[in-house]
Amino acid sequence: MVDVMPDRTMKEPTELLIWTASLLVALLIGVGCAFVLWVPLHRASLPGMAVAAVWVLSVGLVLIAFSVERSLTRASLVVLAVMLVVGYTLGGPQFAHLVP
Repeated sequence: MVDVMPDRTMKEPTELLIWTASLLVALLIGVGCAFVLWVPLHRASLPGMAVAAVWVLSVGLVLIAFSVERSLTRASLVVLAVMLVVGYTLGGPQFAHLVP
């Protein structure tokens, strides 16, 4: 007997775990990239240009995410872009404690 609807009861917890882990990794990478960009750019002569560069990089990531077919990759790239902007704009005081 062939099932019309595939049984997905065992895959749902696994998919939930994969989605959660992927989005948490995207959060971590976004904050890490924000720190890596903040270190050389926080002493820039034009701080507005540094913030604009981070925004442009994030918009580029979102545009790439919209062109990707897989929804997990799309969501991860969007979360990465959002955390990059939020981490860079709001994380400066916390990042300053990590840099000598």
